[in-house]
Amino acid sequence: MTPLRVTLSDRGIAVRNVVDDMADSYRVEYTLLSDGAVTDKWTVFGGSVGYDASVFSTAAAAHAFVERVRTTSHDDILAELAVDTD
Repeated sequence: MTPLRVTLSDRGIAVRNVVDDMADSYRVEYTLLSDGAVTDKWTVFGGSVGYDASVFSTAAAAHAFVERVRTTSHDDILAELAVDTD
């Protein structure tokens, strides 16, 4: 999988793909931006509510998820994934 990191300044987050060789999976993680800069507190979407909504078995699925995050409105993606950004 080609490493991917996208900064979505208008949403206040950055998103990245991570290959987890030990679990044979692909994670899409996000971090909040601080004054426009990427912080180093990466987590999977949905992780704060006890499930991993952005862990996938294929690279294609992980890339598709990143595209959904990029093209779905901020409020809609947060509501869909129950991500708490406060």
